[in-house]
Amino acid sequence: MAKLQKVAASHKSILDAIRASYTKHIKEKDSTLKVNVALSGGCDSMVLLFALKQLQVELNLSLKASYIDHGLSKNTLDWQVLCRKACMGMDIPFETTSINIEKIPDLGIEGAARELRYQALTRLSDGMIVATAHHENDQAETLLLQLIRGAGLKGLAGIPEFDHLKNIWRPMLKVQRQDIESFALKNHIQYIEDESNEDIRFDRNFLRKDILPKLYKRFPHAAKTISRSANHIAEGLNLHQSIAEDDSLLYFSENLKRLNLQMMQNLSQERVINLVRFWLDKNNQKMPSLKIMREIYKQIKTIRKDAQIIINISQDTAIRAYKNELWLVLIKEDQKEYEFYWRGENEIILPDLSRLLFKRSKGQGISMKKLGTNTIRIQNRKGGERFKPFHNQPTRTLKYLLQKSELPPWERNELPMIFIEDKLVAVPNYGIDYAFNAESYEDSLQIEFIR
Repeated sequence: MAKLQKVAASHKSILDAIRASYTKHIKEKDSTLKVNVALSGGCDSMVLLFALKQLQVELNLSLKASYIDHGLSKNTLDWQVLCRKACMGMDIPFETTSINIEKIPDLGIEGAARELRYQALTRLSDGMIVATAHHENDQAETLLLQLIRGAGLKGLAGIPEFDHLKNIWRPMLKVQRQDIESFALKNHIQYIEDESNEDIRFDRNFLRKDILPKLYKRFPHAAKTISRSANHIAEGLNLHQSIAEDDSLLYFSENLKRLNLQMMQNLSQERVINLVRFWLDKNNQKMPSLKIMREIYKQIKTIRKDAQIIINISQDTAIRAYKNELWLVLIKEDQKEYEFYWRGENEIILPDLSRLLFKRSKGQGISMKKLGTNTIRIQNRKGGERFKPFHNQPTRTLKYLLQKSELPPWERNELPMIFIEDKLVAVPNYGIDYAFNAESYEDSLQIEFIR
């Protein structure tokens, strides 16, 4: 009798948890909520699908389900069949797609599978809210893993119940795994057991199988209290982000791309680091460790006026300083010498995949009359080039002219040179030799350089 009462209670608690989550995060949205359920065939996601179907009319939901094949199990086709059959029985549209985790090996199997799964779900959802079956025990596992890895506030904040940026809803995040299993038992929900969940070579499985059962035995409410701690940390993270948001209004420029170094004079070290983290996050950069953040602060703090700094924050991105601002710059290999000839095409792709666009115009760009029958030659900078963009100024070295320009140093050497025979007639995105500049009435050729 007691067991039946417990099962009935778990049934009610799951539906109530979903209702509460809906009320808190979604109620004010469109009258009909379009939801794509991330379906794996496991107990958690099958219970979520069943529960949402039970609440479909009450919450005015439009449901579909998506299965992502990671290619990691020989049983994946059987799991797809199970998911498809369950969806057909509930009259829920079903889709499936495959991902290849080898595309991003740097994240490891777990990380790559998670990242690519969310990318695939976003594609399949086409603007719908994605519902995943994360629960309270998942939250506890996530926080402990992040603690072991020495994560900062963002990692320790755990899994959000509703991710507004990615449009992901986790309506069972306050439900415990045992209640989900009881719900599946009561409602005769079929599900699969993924054999990879038993492999303790994966960190999460090791915690789930070997460590947390002992913790829960000694502290029965540990999952709930750990989850509560994650919520407290999330509140702290929100405060930090609010402060950074306010600071960004004063120190961001060029649509969040650059950061004014005046912050170093006006803000404490903690707020500077907080703002730099916020800046990096807004530009989709992987977050450096606190040690690297402190080194960034130290280098910026001691920088001399007009000096240049280069701080690599990943394999392909560096922070650089120029004209009292911090810039995010792609790290490029030294460009090899190249030479191209323009034959009338609309676009030329350079060796570093930057592009030159050619557009016929009138009165803007190189004069077609002055160009005549000469062939346009394109090459990169080699040094020693001389240029005369203004009729009332003498011919000067291009190096001197670019130093006086607003172009940052790392962009100057990337500029392609436009020659007619041995005469430098244009530097795209900078200027045209005055002798070849088109008059307002002349046919002309505009050349644009796109990095």
